[in-house]
Amino acid sequence: MSVITSYLYANKIMVQILDDDPAIKTRNRVVYNRTVEVYKGTDNTIEINFKNQDQKPANVSAYSITGYLIDSTYTGTGNVVSNISVTISNASIGTASITLTEDLLAELDENKYKLAFKGVKNGTTESPLYSDDNYNLYTEINVNKGIPPYNPVPTSTVLDLGSVADTVIDDVSDWGTI
Repeated sequence: MSVITSYLYANKIMVQILDDDPAIKTRNRVVYNRTVEVYKGTDNTIEINFKNQDQKPANVSAYSITGYLIDSTYTGTGNVVSNISVTISNASIGTASITLTEDLLAELDENKYKLAFKGVKNGTTESPLYSDDNYNLYTEINVNKGIPPYNPVPTSTVLDLGSVADTVIDDVSDWGTI
């Protein structure tokens, strides 16, 4: 018996908020975030952990956070493809998620995109949120082919295989020279 193994992985990324508390020292460094793979044909949820510069959970209760999906092939000032709503699940420990919907991904080409976040603290102070300790703003997103749409064959379609009364060509006397 054949066994097909399938894995259900959560797409998780870390986003860094620079805390202005002088008691926080940078001890642990995150060099980069891995590229996130998303697939057309379904909703793709990405879990986010907001951390301070010491990689400890950051309290985001004072923040209004917005995500931006940016076309990475665009050269110039940037081409925001979509604003992404960030859903905070636990503000005190900095956990949240975003969902790249099936409809949004259907409009996008299979390509590389960038995901960036901006935070507004207490409704006044705007700041970028970083993807690593090197002050990079972007996390790479690859949009891939996914589950194709379901298009069943109409049941009214009839396959015509001909009938017994159709003429048959039986002149096979010339087989050529061998």
